[in-house]
Amino acid sequence: MKSRTKKILKITGITLGSLIVLIAAIIAVAINFVFTPEKLTPVVLTAANQNLNAKLDMESVELTFFSTFPRFGVKLTDGSLVSKSIRDSLWQRTDSLLSFKRAIVVVNIVDYLRLKKISINRLRLDSINVYAFKGKDGVANWDIMVPDTTAVDTTTRTQPIASEIDIRRIVVRHATVTYDDRETRVFANLWDANLKLKAHLKKGHSMLALDFNNKNVLFWQDGELLVHRVASRLKTDIELNRATRTIALHDALVNLNGVELDVKGSLRRDTVAKALDVDLQYGLHAPSLETVLRMIPESVVKKEDVSAQGNVTLNGIVKGQYGKDKMPMVTLKVAIDKASAKYARLPYGIDEFKADFFGQVDLTKQEPSYLDLKIFHFKGAHTDILADAKVTDLLGDPDITFHTESTIDLTALSKTFPLQEGVSIEGNVEADLRLHCRLSSIKKKDLGRIKALGKLNMTRLALRDTSKNFEFTSDASLRFFGNNVLGAQAKINNIVLQAPQVNSNIENLTAAIKTTNPQDTTRIATVECKLNATKLKASMPDSIFFFCGKTAATINLQPSEKNPTKPQVRLSMEADTLFCRLGENRVGMDKAGINLKARQVKDSIWIPQGIVGFNRMFVRTPMSALPIRFQKTAVSVGNRTITLHNATMRIGRSDLTASGSVHNLYGAMRRHKMLKANLSLTSKNLNCNQLLRALSFPQDTVQIETATDTTSAPLKLFVIPKNIDFELQTNFRRVRYGKMVFNNVHGAVDVRNQAIHLKELGMEGFDGATMNTTLIYQARTPRAGYAGFDFKLHNINIGKLVDFIPSLDTIVPMLRSFQGTVEFNVSAESDLDSCLNIKIPSLRSAIHVEGDSLVLLDGETFAEISKKFLFKNKERNLIDSIAVNISVADGNVTVYPFVIEMDRYRAAVGGTQDLDMNFNYHISILKSPIPFKLGLNISGNLDKMKFGMGKAKYKDAVTPVEIHKVDSTIVNMGEQIVRDFRKVMRRQQ
Repeated sequence: MKSRTKKILKITGITLGSLIVLIAAIIAVAINFVFTPEKLTPVVLTAANQNLNAKLDMESVELTFFSTFPRFGVKLTDGSLVSKSIRDSLWQRTDSLLSFKRAIVVVNIVDYLRLKKISINRLRLDSINVYAFKGKDGVANWDIMVPDTTAVDTTTRTQPIASEIDIRRIVVRHATVTYDDRETRVFANLWDANLKLKAHLKKGHSMLALDFNNKNVLFWQDGELLVHRVASRLKTDIELNRATRTIALHDALVNLNGVELDVKGSLRRDTVAKALDVDLQYGLHAPSLETVLRMIPESVVKKEDVSAQGNVTLNGIVKGQYGKDKMPMVTLKVAIDKASAKYARLPYGIDEFKADFFGQVDLTKQEPSYLDLKIFHFKGAHTDILADAKVTDLLGDPDITFHTESTIDLTALSKTFPLQEGVSIEGNVEADLRLHCRLSSIKKKDLGRIKALGKLNMTRLALRDTSKNFEFTSDASLRFFGNNVLGAQAKINNIVLQAPQVNSNIENLTAAIKTTNPQDTTRIATVECKLNATKLKASMPDSIFFFCGKTAATINLQPSEKNPTKPQVRLSMEADTLFCRLGENRVGMDKAGINLKARQVKDSIWIPQGIVGFNRMFVRTPMSALPIRFQKTAVSVGNRTITLHNATMRIGRSDLTASGSVHNLYGAMRRHKMLKANLSLTSKNLNCNQLLRALSFPQDTVQIETATDTTSAPLKLFVIPKNIDFELQTNFRRVRYGKMVFNNVHGAVDVRNQAIHLKELGMEGFDGATMNTTLIYQARTPRAGYAGFDFKLHNINIGKLVDFIPSLDTIVPMLRSFQGTVEFNVSAESDLDSCLNIKIPSLRSAIHVEGDSLVLLDGETFAEISKKFLFKNKERNLIDSIAVNISVADGNVTVYPFVIEMDRYRAAVGGTQDLDMNFNYHISILKSPIPFKLGLNISGNLDKMKFGMGKAKYKDAVTPVEIHKVDSTIVNMGEQIVRDFRKVMRRQQ
């Protein structure tokens, strides 16, 4: 019997095992080969998009079983849902309703087939982004269900889709939710939100268990930021009554930045008013003074044991309708009475603490919004603080009233609370103040309407937090007088503020403030402040630094001349030293005087106007190795423009005197905006060698300042900044460039588009030659540049010409054999290498050389020619006149036929050569002792030349008609080159 039972159990086990294995195999085959993501994804997307007024897209839809055992589930990856309820095409951000990284859904299908019950065993969403948008017309992007247009038979009773819905677990992790309601002008944002939800939904009655938290809440209403940097948590049970459309909160706990509140009440949908009726009450969870003390940020006070007594009340209501143009009213009441406390192991405690505060905010403005601190009284640790305050018309023009009578011993007070390591408080504060003003007076800078009376003394005050690099020390006194005007006297022995955003220091400052004409409400009240200071210093972390030495100043706040309701500030100041650093730019003044007025055009934008004078000033900028030193001058400031009046400056061995205007200097230095200038420059001496080296090597200051003109260090390509647009008129007495010296240089210079344009500059040089120059230089990187030039030189020595343009020796090697003066015109454009040398293969040029009484010097080529043609003088010959046209393009030099007369001959010369000095020239003998015309062919290169006799080719090429054609060709080519490189200077529209 036992063996039979064992046999039956064995067979049954094997059968069940085989059945389980078979089922598992069938499921595995179905998941991996039948219902694959590649097959499921398009089916699900097609079905969803046909039934939604939206575009659903996702990377994959996967059927799961083993990871969600013992039930089937669906895994969705990288999905997005774009609403079509607002528009069908040209989607915008407001249509992007939903996106997620991963979603898993597990549903009990058996419950639905058997009981018509939807059972969601698990729903998990990771990294979800929700953008809920409602337009001004009330259309929302979440209305994505396709309306059912099928005719409904009202006589037939429809059956509900499900009898009940059971949600056992919904988890949302790392979600960002944005609510943008243009109808009610509300914008809210939840960052890094997490949600756990359980729900049981039945007909007529539902229950939900909710646990929600997020790291930050942002809330705007009517363009005003009301809530920011608030971490929140909500844990509650919610009851939904479908018959009355009411949601009731039970045992709700709300945590706002560590402050726990109990919330109860209800939310009801009002279908008639199309709004939500809100009726909530909240209060402090476990109200006690100990709870209140724990609200002090842990970054300041340690969480230590504290014994506390007293009555504490903190509660309020949120009541009213939420909908279009409707917002509920919010109140807050705080009352603390007969309270005392003491932290363990500390010598001092709170002997008496009393507070009574009530606040009410109604955004619909049906009820008054105000804040009322009826009393605040703190006593203990040699400290007695008594204060009251009230703010009425909170949503209009807040009317602020404040009064305090306080004696504070901060040194003893720091021993009352367990401050964190690095946090320290020292000193004494004595205050007896009454203050009354409207917020609009502060916003409009109408400070004269602030009514203040009393005194404020700070003795050896010090507040420090080493963990946050914060320190504030002060030894100052302030007196206010007058109930109807702002009048004050201040005396500051020392104030030091050190913080991550700003550092400042004030030593020995005295100030007197008085107000006149406060009765006229149509004008800004006039306020005058006279101050004297020994030292003022301020800096910010973005490399802004300001220093002012011994200073006497008068500051006037008064009505603007054009609009008396807008403020205008006048500043008259004298200082023995002024220094300012903006990034790597530095400006310093000696014996500075400032007389400025500034009018306000926007909340944070002031336009200055006036004069800044100084005895000496220096400017250092990273664009140049040499500092700019100004002599005694005055600079006018106005309308974002700085005007120079014969401002004399020295840059190394160069001097410049500038007159004109500079526009948008601050925007160029701080925001890299366009710096514009229109200046007239004069100079007695301009050393271009030193200036170019200062621009090429901006980091090597010592070498540039000590270098002589014979320094062998080569020049380098320098980059013109992008944000410069200068128009200059120049008149320079002496200019040194390379080994050459030019005199009386005058003309126009433009600097823009990272280029320099010399516009028909006139000058003298080369031992009596005159010159008209048009030149463009452009470099966008230190590795490659561009140059274009048009030179017209009169009566210039050929030897000096080759020194001026060394590349000519390569382009026209025959010039080495001539001596004398010529007229020389050249138009050219070329790329530049990093050492400012012309890249010969890229050169395009048109050249015209004309001269008379030239001497052909002895040379290898001349010696060979004179031997062939039996010259009388084989060493030196005089040429009556010469006119040569040359063009350079695509790496080839073309010398057009020209006539030359020398010795007993009249000849036409022409030919071509490449830039590797391989040439092919021809000389046609037009007049000679020989009774017939002949030609001489010269080919090869300078190392190996070939000479051959032949037929004269150029006897018809040097007629007046042909010469005129060549002249026109060269002129047109030169004009085209000039037009081409001038395009570089066109301003961008």
